[in-house]
Amino acid sequence: MDPVPANLLVAILAVLLVVAVTIILLVRGRRSASGALTRAESTVISFVGAGAMLSALGCLIGLWSNASWIFTAEPFRVTGLHYTGATTPELLVGVDQIAASGYESIWMDVIGLPGGSRWLFYAEVTLPLVTALAISTAVAWLSFTLVRERPFARAFPIGIGVAAIAVMVGGLGSQFAGALARSSVIEYLGEAQLVGDNTTAPAYDVVSYFWLQLDLAPVGWAFGLALVAAAFQIGTRLQRETDLLV
Repeated sequence: MDPVPANLLVAILAVLLVVAVTIILLVRGRRSASGALTRAESTVISFVGAGAMLSALGCLIGLWSNASWIFTAEPFRVTGLHYTGATTPELLVGVDQIAASGYESIWMDVIGLPGGSRWLFYAEVTLPLVTALAISTAVAWLSFTLVRERPFARAFPIGIGVAAIAVMVGGLGSQFAGALARSSVIEYLGEAQLVGDNTTAPAYDVVSYFWLQLDLAPVGWAFGLALVAAAFQIGTRLQRETDLLV
């Protein structure tokens, strides 16, 4: 089957599935309108859950589609290689107000890229998708339990904890995978020729062998989700104790 129609078919089936689940949640919401949730609240929660499920399905499609081009593209375009040197962009030559200029990154189309490098590039683009998939699944699960008016399910804190781990691993792992992938490309093309030494005089253009600007924001988000998981764990214990009293 041609990949384009296949992707389109999967997308259509995903939308139909989400629409069907949304209808089911809306029906359940109307049935439970006499409980703690109003009909409007049930409707809003149902749509939020449907959107989360659609996001999760989109992540799954992204995992598939990224694999279809990363492992088959020839030549493979490598972007974001960190670059330093003495070369001045021609567009800026002769502009009096500019004291100095240069390039910070380059891209190249590489022929015959090894499979190990492709796997690292696949990890770079898909680990954030896995993170989004974990969060979307947790949100959809919470929406479903809220519609059932049982938000403190015993396994739900575990789900949020898994999402917190996914945020940290996905956020940090994607950055390291990208840096390692570009290092492997430089090694494949010839480290001695591309890296060199730009400290000598006169300076010449080189590519950094390993370049990582670490963003620690995923760590903060992960700790925040861990606190939410702890709060739900307390709520789950209180709900269980309440059920025993009743």
